[in-house]
Amino acid sequence: MSSRAVKRLLKERGYDESAESNALIERRERELQAEAQATSDSEESKPQPKANMFDLLMGGDNDESDSDQSELAVETAPTPKLAVAAAEGKRRAKGKKKGKGKKSGAPPAANDSEQTMEEFEAELAKLQQQLPEAAVEDVRVESGKGKGEALGVVLTEEQQRNRALLVADAKHLDSEAEIRRMFGSAAVKDKGRRLGAASLGKRLTLSHPKANWPAMRAQAGVEMRAADLEADQAEDPTGGSWFVMEHSGRFRSVQAEFLAAVMTHSADGVAAIAHHHPYHVDALLQLSEILKQTGGDFAEAGELVERALYAFEIGFAPRFSAVSGMARLDFRYVESRTLYLALFRHMQFMSRRGCWRTAFEVNKVLLSLDPVKDPYGALLTLDFHALKSRQYEYVCQFVSDWSWSSVDLPNWAFSCALAEFMMERQQGQGSATHSMELLVQAILKFPTVVPVLWSKANVGVDDVVLTHPYFQDEVIADTSAMTHMQLVVQLFVERHTPLYRTPEVARWMQEGLLLALESIARNDTPQSKQEAQKRLCTYVIPENISRHVLVADLEALKAGLPEDIRTAESFAFDPLPPKDDVNVYKVLMGGDARETRMPGAFEIDGEVYDMEDFEGEEGVGLLQQMINHIRLRVGLGAADADDPGTSSDEEGVEEQ
Repeated sequence: MSSRAVKRLLKERGYDESAESNALIERRERELQAEAQATSDSEESKPQPKANMFDLLMGGDNDESDSDQSELAVETAPTPKLAVAAAEGKRRAKGKKKGKGKKSGAPPAANDSEQTMEEFEAELAKLQQQLPEAAVEDVRVESGKGKGEALGVVLTEEQQRNRALLVADAKHLDSEAEIRRMFGSAAVKDKGRRLGAASLGKRLTLSHPKANWPAMRAQAGVEMRAADLEADQAEDPTGGSWFVMEHSGRFRSVQAEFLAAVMTHSADGVAAIAHHHPYHVDALLQLSEILKQTGGDFAEAGELVERALYAFEIGFAPRFSAVSGMARLDFRYVESRTLYLALFRHMQFMSRRGCWRTAFEVNKVLLSLDPVKDPYGALLTLDFHALKSRQYEYVCQFVSDWSWSSVDLPNWAFSCALAEFMMERQQGQGSATHSMELLVQAILKFPTVVPVLWSKANVGVDDVVLTHPYFQDEVIADTSAMTHMQLVVQLFVERHTPLYRTPEVARWMQEGLLLALESIARNDTPQSKQEAQKRLCTYVIPENISRHVLVADLEALKAGLPEDIRTAESFAFDPLPPKDDVNVYKVLMGGDARETRMPGAFEIDGEVYDMEDFEGEEGVGLLQQMINHIRLRVGLGAADADDPGTSSDEEGVEEQ
C-alpha cells in the first residue's frame, strides 16, 4: 500500500494530524500496512516502501504517483513541533497559490509538486535557523504539577507563581501598535517600512527599529554571555538564568572618548560620538537625557533610548529571553547596568506618550532582570502602570502571590484596594464590600498617606479629620531629610494622585476614611501599623529607592535623599553605582566611582589631570594625552595623530 493510500485511510478513520505525535503515526502506519498485507493479494509480491512521514503530516492533495512518493521518502521523521510548523507553512503557501489562480481565472495546476517542495525546503531551513530562540520563547510550565521547566531549570510551585507575574506579552511591547489600537492608523506617523533583524538572526521584542535609523554596519559592541556566579550567588531563589553584558574592544575604544566628553561636560562631544557611532548605547542614553533636560524634542529623546535597546537586543545571548520572566542580568557589572537604565527610560517615555500597556510590559521586564534586589525600584511603578493599563486583576494577584521581595508598601496596599473597587464596578456590583475592607486596612496600616493623598486628590474631608494624631508622622529629629516611610509615601502620592480624582473614587475614599475613624475610636487598630512604622521610620534609605528617585524625574523628592547622595554628582548614564560595583573603567576615573562620579580632578598612572586645564589650545593636547592614557589602560594602544580611529566607517579596531 502506498503512503498516499495510508494517509487517506488515516483521514477516513478520523486521524487528526496536528494532535498526534510521530510515534503514533508510525504505529498506525504499521497496523494499516499489516491489514493491507492480509487483504490485498495484488501487493503481496511487492516490497512495501517506507511511508513518507512528511506527507503524513502535511496532508497534501496532489496526484503524484506512488513510485515517486517512495523515491522521495525520508528515513527519519522531524520533531513533531518542527514538522507541524513546516506543514502549516506549506498549507499557507498552497492557499496563496490557489487564491492567485482563482483571481486570474486560470484553473490550478494539476501537478505543482516541484514548486511546493522548494517552498517547503525554504520554510524548513528558516525554521531550523529560528529553532534555538523559538525553544526559549516557548517556555512550557506544567501548571497541574508541583514542578515546571523554564530554560532547563525545574521550578517549584512558588517559583512558578512568581514567574507567571513576570512573563511579558511580546505583542504588547510595541507602542505604535498600541496607539493604532486606541486611535487608528492615522495617529501613527509613517516613517517608512520598519527595519528587520532577520539578517542578523534575531527576533526583536523590546525594540522596533525604524526605517530612518542609521544602518548597523557591524555589531554594536555590547555582547551578552552567561554569568559565572560566585559560590554565594549560585543558589538563586528565583530559579532564573543569569547573564552579564560585555563591551568589545572597539566599544571600549569609543567608551574612552565618551568618558572624556562626559567628564569635561561636553554635550557637543557626546553628540559627536552618537553621530559617528550611532549605536553606542551610553552615548545614546546620555544624549537622550541632555535633550530631555534642555527642553528638546521628547520624541527624539525617546527614539534614542529605543535605538539603544535595539543595540542591546542584537547582542543578546541565544538563551536570553527578555519576556520569559526567567532571564536575570547581574547589576554589579557596569556594562549590564546600562540595559537597566535603558529599560527604565523607555518605560518613562512610553508613559509620557500614554502607551500604558507598553509601559506595563516594559516594567515587568525591568523587574524580571533582578526581582529580588530590584535595583531600579520597579515595584514602585508596577502597580501604577497596571492600573493605568486596566490590569486590575494583575494587581490583586501580585499582592497575593509575590514572595521574592516585599510588597508591604503604601502604593501596593492602596492600589490593591483601588483595583478591587474597579473590578467591582466592572462586574456591576452595587456595594463595594471587599474593596472597602482593603481600603480601611490600607488606611490603618499607612495612616500618613491620608493627609497628603486626600488633599492632593481634592477629596472633600474636614481638615480636623486630616489633622488627627493617628494620621501624623512620628517625631522626626532631622527635618532636612525624609525617612524611608516619608519617601515611599511621597513617591506614591506624587505618581498615583490622578487615579483618585474621579467622583466615584472620591466618594469611595470618603466612606473608607469614616470607617477607619470608627476603628480608631474603638482603638481597634492593627498591629501592622506599629510594625510598618518601626520598619520604615528610619533615615537609612535603601540604595534601590535612592536610585529610583534620582532617575524618576521627581525633582522635589531629591531634596529628601540622604546628604551623601544629595550632594554627590553622578553620571546620567550610570546613576548611583552599587557598593559591589564591578567596573572595568573605574581605574580610569581615579578609583572609587562613588567618590569620583563627576570630579574636578582625577589621576591616571600617577599623573593628575584638572578639569580647569582643558581650556584653550593647550587643553586640546591635554585631552588627547588623557585619551591616550585611557586607550593604553584598556589595551588598545595610543591613537594616531592623523587617524584617531573613532569613525564607524573605518574597517575596525583590533579587539583584544
